[in-house]
Amino acid sequence: MSISARELRAVVRKLPARQPITDSYEQAHPGPQSKWPSQRDHLLGWLAEYDGVGYYGREHPGQDARFFYTHFKCAPGLLWLAEALGEDPARLREAVTRVEAAGGNLARQCGAFRAAIPWARIEELLAAQPINCPRSLLRRISKRSPRHTH
Repeated sequence: MSISARELRAVVRKLPARQPITDSYEQAHPGPQSKWPSQRDHLLGWLAEYDGVGYYGREHPGQDARFFYTHFKCAPGLLWLAEALGEDPARLREAVTRVEAAGGNLARQCGAFRAAIPWARIEELLAAQPINCPRSLLRRISKRSPRHTH
C-alpha cells in the first residue's frame, strides 16, 4: 500500500522549517527555489496541489508520495525532507556532494540526491517518526519497509 501525497503533507506540516544543512546549502547555492520562505513551505505548496493539475499543469494528478519524491525537481527540497525526518548528517553531506557534482541540471541534481537517499530510506525515516506520523500511515509503512541500519 502506498503513502498518499496528503499523508506525506500531514507529516511535513509538523516538521521544523529550518534545517541547518539545508539552510547552509541554500546559502551557498541560491536558486529559483529560494523564493519560498522555507523548503517546508515549498513541499507543502506542491503537495497541496497534488490531487489536481496544480500550478504546473500536471498530466497525471493524484499520484502517491513515492511518485512525488521521484519526480520533484528541487534538490534542496529533497534535502530538507530527509534532514527534517532525521537522516544522518554524514549521509546528508554525502548526498549534497553528489548534488554539487551533478552540475546545474535540476533533474540530474535530484537524481544524484535520490541515488544517495532513495524513497525506501524516506519511508524508513517516516516510520521512525511516530510523533509526526499518523498511526494509520505508520502501520502501513512498518508492514512494507524492512528496517535497515545505515
